[in-house]
Amino acid sequence: MISGDCKKETSEEHKAILQTAIDAVRNKGDLINVRVVNLSSDGEKRRGSAMAQLTFNTTLDPQSDIYTLLFPLVFMDMHVGANDLTADKDWKHVFKRIRNLILRERGILINKSHFTASIVRLQLISEGATQEHIRASFNPKDLQDVRVAFNLLKDIWSLPRIPSATNPSPGFSKAREALWIFGKILFHVIFPYLCVDLSLSEQLEHLSAASHLGLLLYHGGGKDFLPTELYVDIMIMIKNVYFTVAKAKADGLDSFWLILLGTDRLEELFGILRTMIGNDVNLDIFQLAERLSGTTEVSNILAKYPEWDRAPRRINLPALTRTGTGEISSKSDHLKPSSWKGDVKVKNVSLQTSWRRGRRLIEDEFPEYKEIFRKMEDERNVTILSPSGRLLVNIPLPDDDVDESLEEVFRPLNPRTLEENGETRVAVEDGLAAELDRNESSQQTGGLSNQLIRYQGVEMTKFEALKRRSKYQNSPRSMDRLKRVQGDDRHSGAAPVTYGLESLLRAGAQAISEVNLMTTDPIASLLRCDGKAWLCVGEIMSMRNDGKPTDILDIDLLTESTISVTYQLLGLRPTNSDEDPTLKLDWRTYDIKEKVFTVPGRLIQPMNAETSKPRSLTHPIFYLLDSQFLVALSASIFEALGTSDIKSIPKIGLRDEYPYREHLGE
Repeated sequence: MISGDCKKETSEEHKAILQTAIDAVRNKGDLINVRVVNLSSDGEKRRGSAMAQLTFNTTLDPQSDIYTLLFPLVFMDMHVGANDLTADKDWKHVFKRIRNLILRERGILINKSHFTASIVRLQLISEGATQEHIRASFNPKDLQDVRVAFNLLKDIWSLPRIPSATNPSPGFSKAREALWIFGKILFHVIFPYLCVDLSLSEQLEHLSAASHLGLLLYHGGGKDFLPTELYVDIMIMIKNVYFTVAKAKADGLDSFWLILLGTDRLEELFGILRTMIGNDVNLDIFQLAERLSGTTEVSNILAKYPEWDRAPRRINLPALTRTGTGEISSKSDHLKPSSWKGDVKVKNVSLQTSWRRGRRLIEDEFPEYKEIFRKMEDERNVTILSPSGRLLVNIPLPDDDVDESLEEVFRPLNPRTLEENGETRVAVEDGLAAELDRNESSQQTGGLSNQLIRYQGVEMTKFEALKRRSKYQNSPRSMDRLKRVQGDDRHSGAAPVTYGLESLLRAGAQAISEVNLMTTDPIASLLRCDGKAWLCVGEIMSMRNDGKPTDILDIDLLTESTISVTYQLLGLRPTNSDEDPTLKLDWRTYDIKEKVFTVPGRLIQPMNAETSKPRSLTHPIFYLLDSQFLVALSASIFEALGTSDIKSIPKIGLRDEYPYREHLGE
């Protein structure tokens, strides 16, 4: 069925269109009451709301042929539509949305630790990521390329738990721990779709592990962990996989390929359609109706001769091997059922066993979570879609619970970045010209040696050198023909993604920290509580200079009116002899429930605090301070403020964890 969409219809009207299509499929010819397995979407809100109304209006009937397969799954959501219909979310769109969320300044909260895009960049740099790689991975000008999204997510899950940097700060270590946990979710969500060696049972185990870890973290952090809409879509995707495999077992199917779920086939169909149209990538409903039959014939031909098929570049992903870091296999161009090596026989799958093994993977990795899972089992109605006992699908959300991964518009483009990009293109041309000049004198004889140049100490062809030099310089062109001729980018409102990284890579973090502020650095500021001004200690989450994000900031610029700093509050409590054997430092920092403040740079005072000596690699690191230093720091900050600055000091309510308290609780 072809339906024109004016983008103005309500979810109820869109629901009616979907219901008509379902009825048409179920009652087509001799296929009366054929099972419609699921409705798949790319995450568009209106369509998602309509699908929720069709697939969350009842619970699974005990008389259903899939009930006995799914009922034993603890925490599984049992909501379905008529005839056990379920919703699905395209897995590649989910990958892109997670990546888009990481680019936002909102950040992600995991176990009282909040990390932002600036912190992620700093962590990747500390493990040896190059400037070009960082720029490409965090480039907001290409929001739709699945391969770019995959590269960033793979970088995160490949981070080691213990930082490679010597003497990392407490903030840096906490951020690494949070990123490492987040990387576990990314790995378990993405790996089953890309590792061609996994069996169907192993794929289900990974998805179960992702759902259990996601459930626990959302139960503890709520919307600050992930926006509710994104969390719901991830869980709907995982739930649909289990329901679909159960239906495949009940219907007696022989094999099941996880990669066939989602809207991938539909997008490939439109890719073929656009190829048939030619230069005009836009078409009306009449042209669509005329050409869809031909497009279907092309799809059938490609299915018959898979060696002719080449997946669209922007939805192309590599296969992975079984290595823990997700090594890219060089033997696979793109993922198709014919390339899958693992056992995908449905009869060899036990849904209950795979679900339990997934939970055990998380409990073995995080023993402290085992008791939390047991307590959640005792709570009423807790499922992966009801972390607190209330179904999250289609509920009214607070104003601050916005799924920014769905937004397409970023901050205004910085002209300085355009100049830098222009300089980079010139550098590519000049650099290769110099390489060619240096090699011209040595290429006097014929044969293959004349075609080779030395680039970065390695002999290679000119084509390979150009490819490596310009690998990260591409950006998607506008879909409009006139704008494409003018050289405009597709996302013209995109903002630069990194500031100060060049100097960080050249000078190193330690040299820069002496005269600059960076993310995760400790700072002191002031808060108003109980009618008084109090000193507070925090760690930098992000910084802005004239409204634009920056990873590094000159300390001398803090007094400028254009500077703002976002920091996460730390608690202060007295030390004991175990924490400070010298007994010279009588205060220490500790993690409290997340509290984030954004203040003018004038309210910030950098600190060069001493850090604790951990007893083991996994033991927490904290800052050690003494009373005289804190008193002097308080007076220094307060005396430097004017009347207008005092009014900008943020307020905080009186609570057990703040203000800091003496041993007797005062």
